[in-house]
Amino acid sequence: MRFKGLRRNIRLLFIIHVLATHGLAAMAVRLRLFSPYIWLLSLFSQEYRPKELGVQIRVALERLGPSFIKFGQMLSTRVDLLPMDVALELKKLQDHVPPEPFDVVECLLNKAYKQDALGEGGLFASFDKEPVAAASIAQVHFATLHNGQEVAVKIRRPNIDRMIEADLSILRMLAALFDRYFPEYERLKAPRVVEEFAVTILGELNLRSEGAHASRFADQVKDLEGVGVPEVFWDYTNTDVLVTERIHGIPIDERDALMAAGHDPFTICKNLQNMFFHMVFIHGYFHADLHPGNIFVSKEGKILLVDFGIVGRLEMQSRVYLADMMLAFLKQDYKRAAEVHVEAGYVPYDTDVSAFEDALREIAVPIFNRPLKDISIAELLFYLFAVTERFQMETQPQLLLLQKSMVVIEGVTRELHPDINIWELAKPLISSWAIEHLGPKGKAQRLLQESKHYIHAWMHLPEDINAHLSELEKRLDRRTQTSATMSMLPLLLLVFGGLSIGFAWHQPALSYPWALGALLMVSGFWLQWKQK
Repeated sequence: MRFKGLRRNIRLLFIIHVLATHGLAAMAVRLRLFSPYIWLLSLFSQEYRPKELGVQIRVALERLGPSFIKFGQMLSTRVDLLPMDVALELKKLQDHVPPEPFDVVECLLNKAYKQDALGEGGLFASFDKEPVAAASIAQVHFATLHNGQEVAVKIRRPNIDRMIEADLSILRMLAALFDRYFPEYERLKAPRVVEEFAVTILGELNLRSEGAHASRFADQVKDLEGVGVPEVFWDYTNTDVLVTERIHGIPIDERDALMAAGHDPFTICKNLQNMFFHMVFIHGYFHADLHPGNIFVSKEGKILLVDFGIVGRLEMQSRVYLADMMLAFLKQDYKRAAEVHVEAGYVPYDTDVSAFEDALREIAVPIFNRPLKDISIAELLFYLFAVTERFQMETQPQLLLLQKSMVVIEGVTRELHPDINIWELAKPLISSWAIEHLGPKGKAQRLLQESKHYIHAWMHLPEDINAHLSELEKRLDRRTQTSATMSMLPLLLLVFGGLSIGFAWHQPALSYPWALGALLMVSGFWLQWKQK
């Protein structure tokens, strides 16, 4: 336990050292950690210190390693928290980590399967020694099963869970100190931001959970033309290893290769927007780590998705508000867009709708004055999150994840077909979905669902009341027991005080029993008097 604490303190000292040597000494000092060391370091350190705050933070996070790089990547979407220039700089953070040596990979596989995974009699007929991808949490190798099935094997790095847990512990402490010593930034809610990050990164650690996400996506798109998800092989999958069908495709950002293979960019864009619409609006369950490295195009022209470590969820009411808001913006009806924000509770109900409408116009008009192909809903949301402080907007983590995915979808379609605007392609789908769910039929269905919820809650009301009463009785019992113990305390002090004085009587050479006995007796009499 002592070794663990020492290791944590050494890591914390390194973090403070990095902050101080990257122009962030003032912040480190205000956190009240190793202050004398920081002042000396800031005086004598000759390390390169970039002047821009965003660059300082980015370079510091890169030096601190994978956990902090991922934290920075998450913060890059939080323009509701960070200045715009800082958020844009953090988008440059890259998760580049050297792969684990093959002998380490083999040991990890043998440990995960509790048997020899490779070689003669192993689980895999063949296994490529060189990884095709390596990131901070895991790396991927191609392999072949004994039935000839080609697979991709994702292996979690050794001790990565302990490292991330240790860094999360330090991040939680730093967030609490930041909240305490930077009261002017209380609105940032640093502890909550760290907890949101913890949920995301801990979810990525469990590869069986990622397999479940992939399986759910496969069910969602099985009847969707032009989209595919690799099959998960559950007999070979556990928390440390994920085995999926190997896909053969061209990365979606390699336009020349796609054209050479005979693919039509317009068809790919239509498949992309169709996939995104179904993920977000039909199922409310979307891939939240979309980037060109996770999207491929098969020889048949199908969109193939990989890496389901991070997913986003939107319950029905949020989807309804999102559709209503997007259509309002696409129609440039800013009054309706402002009203949707109020109805959804994204801004307080007493918000001045007219003033909020003006703020939306200020953001949206410059974007919608561009040529149709250059209009960006993702950019609109990006700037919308930036006005949260002015109107006390509640942060919506799922919408932040969605905005991140929208940026990728827009960027990819623009690269593939510069004259296409994906939201104009999706507008008919969103409109028909909105009419169905915002019209009388949709309202009736939502009313029915809400009624079922309230009826269910009403039917379980007696059980809930009984449970609360039982908990109250337990608390009262504990208080009664505590009260009884407290009432006995003066008597116990008097008894032990008397025993100490009696012992001192028989051992006159010892002076301390007299003092202890007297102290206990006085304390006992004082408590007895206070209780009366």
